[in-house]
Amino acid sequence: MFRTFYHKYFSDGLSQELKELFWSTAILDFAISAVGVFEPIYLYTIGFSVSRIILFYIAVYGLYFLLVPLGGKIARSRGYEHSILFSTPFLILFFVSLFAIPYHPFFIACAVIALALQKMLYWPGYHADFARFGKDGARGREISNLVVWDSVVMILGPAFGGVVIAAFGFKILFIIAVFLILLSNIPLLLTPEKFKQVPFSYKESMERLVRPENRRKLFAYMGFGEEHLAGYLWPIFIFLVVKEYVSIGLLVSASVFVATILTLYIGRVTDGESRREVLKIGVIFTFFTWLMRILVVSGVGVFMSDSLYRISRRAVGVPLAAITYEEAKKTSVMNSIIFLQMALVLGKLIVSVLALAVLYFFPGSWLAVFVLGAAMTLLYALL
Repeated sequence: MFRTFYHKYFSDGLSQELKELFWSTAILDFAISAVGVFEPIYLYTIGFSVSRIILFYIAVYGLYFLLVPLGGKIARSRGYEHSILFSTPFLILFFVSLFAIPYHPFFIACAVIALALQKMLYWPGYHADFARFGKDGARGREISNLVVWDSVVMILGPAFGGVVIAAFGFKILFIIAVFLILLSNIPLLLTPEKFKQVPFSYKESMERLVRPENRRKLFAYMGFGEEHLAGYLWPIFIFLVVKEYVSIGLLVSASVFVATILTLYIGRVTDGESRREVLKIGVIFTFFTWLMRILVVSGVGVFMSDSLYRISRRAVGVPLAAITYEEAKKTSVMNSIIFLQMALVLGKLIVSVLALAVLYFFPGSWLAVFVLGAAMTLLYALL
């Protein structure tokens, strides 16, 4: 019975490269999940307005957009795992700079540049590694297994972060995160990486983004802009409703736990013939979960809306990633991954500018922000 369950919901025969990626990602995601939900809250508590926080991330993603093809170039010439390893010092510099912002505004620029460089090096290598070494016919389960594996640590991360902040403050949490970031490199160093140097064109990456045949895919990936609002504005809303760090951490951990239970099933269905049906259902439910947030006035409402959003979002993310990785392996892995990264960053930039405009015309209106998130979600359906 257990074996039947395992074969239904888990992928067999993971490559050594994917096993290393799974372990590395799990350690790194624990660090990021412990800090992540509190990152915009931290900026808010040291005096950043919501609009200023949006501008901060516009600067990050604007620079990242210009750097993404260079990240592809480095991953192609030095290797996917090496590219991930090279990102580590910049993520550490980002957290150090965040902590130092109250001491001098100069560190705002340092934080922006460090985070953009970390993303430039990490994400092309990560996605390309998954696309290259994943197994056709099992990608849905591989992706859902990674999500579940991550979720085990991400369930603990926010609760852990909330307790550490309440007991010791942000400084200690940042120090712990730095230690875990360094630790996440160890799995990637277990076996030597085999790769072949291949040229990669910055100019062609930019041209590929605006080609007519890629337009539908471009707009679909731009739907990731809603994820940006969920990552950087939704935590501030939670803070305004709940106000206690430990409670925030526990609520987010609980919602991740609920979403994790259904992720294995989503991965199994994604490997069947219903992949695009799962994506459509996920888009519809994600749209309505954004609108549900308009009604949230308590911690219970935060938990319910966050849980439903995470479940719906995974019904979008797992099949969308499976489709992308399989297409990438059939054509050019790095070209496809860089296109994905540039498109989703463009979506995040556009939604950030729209959020600024919305808050300018409707000051303090979370309703307008949530409607914007719902509207961006509909772009996923184009895929």
